Amino acid sequence: MSWVVAEHGRVTRSDRSSRRGPTRAQLAALAPALALLLGLSWSPVAAAQPPQPRESPRWGSPYRVGIVADVSIGVALCQPGLIFRGRCGAQVPGVGLRLGGGWRFGPHWQLSGAWVRQAHRPGGAFVSGTHDGAVLAVRGIVPLARPDGRDTRLDLGFELGLGWSQRRLVVDGAPSQLQSSGLLVRPALILDGWILADYALGLEIAPHINLHWRYCIDADCEARPGDWVPAPFDGRWVDGLTVSLRLSGLMFPRW
Repeated sequence: MSWVVAEHGRVTRSDRSSRRGPTRAQLAALAPALALLLGLSWSPVAAAQPPQPRESPRWGSPYRVGIVADVSIGVALCQPGLIFRGRCGAQVPGVGLRLGGGWRFGPHWQLSGAWVRQAHRPGGAFVSGTHDGAVLAVRGIVPLARPDGRDTRLDLGFELGLGWSQRRLVVDGAPSQLQSSGLLVRPALILDGWILADYALGLEIAPHINLHWRYCIDADCEARPGDWVPAPFDGRWVDGLTVSLRLSGLMFPRW
């Protein structure tokens, strides 16, 4: 602040200093405070909150709802038939496959459709065997919890599938093949573990129970086996049991 003499001789204060901005010294003193504020505003503390599952499927809780696709592959074993004295001989395990998709309504129910195949050798004069089917299945699911109530990310499910199947057994000689087709009942016990919020690895055990109404040896077909079936083959109408590893994923978990 300074004093000046006006043109009429009156002494007055000059307000020039009152209009000045901050000095360099003042700005230098404020710089550390401004830097601290900016650092706090960009600090990872604000991002340290756990992300939502839809933003981070890797660490989020399992969705357990949405459109689901699954594939399983494992071993197919010869299973003695429940009808017409089916029995198994010396065999080598074959391949069991399942490819399906469906809709999981929530934590406890899923409706799906699937193509299933078992490739196994029932033994004896048979050189190969295949069993193809298409099923519609409903699955009841129990999400498993720890004693304290926390989620284990494990789902235990029981599935019942009904559909159509065709069984074909190839013989080394004449007649050349046995074939049957009809109803397929496929119960399954499934254990899934969620490795991500929308992907699970699991284990599936599924017998195939054939309730067929058409049986053929080469071109000769009847509604059921009988005296027309040669003796070496009358007890070879076998079923299969699949033990497989499975991968399932929710394709649109945000729906």
